[in-house]
Amino acid sequence: MTSDLSGCPDPATCASVGGLDLGEVSLGVEGADGDQLVKLDQAVTDIGFRKPASSAVLAATVALASQAGPLLVFNGSGEHVFVVSPGDDPTHLAQHWPW
Repeated sequence: MTSDLSGCPDPATCASVGGLDLGEVSLGVEGADGDQLVKLDQAVTDIGFRKPASSAVLAATVALASQAGPLLVFNGSGEHVFVVSPGDDPTHLAQHWPW
């Protein structure tokens, strides 16, 4: 799936060269606590981003939905909720993307 996303070798200039900076990415993994090592066959239950570029989160969500199925996306307060499904048009989604 990484081939679906543009690289971001330098976060300071990432957006200006068309890269997509996801910021700090954290994964919630079924059966794992905190800094515990996880195995490849453990299910990821949630993905969090800290200080991402909005367009990067949309691109990552579209790419992930194409592999994992429909995704529920929301901010920390739950104020905004958005659903992304496989096959959704990113251009159309961007017109309504709340972040």
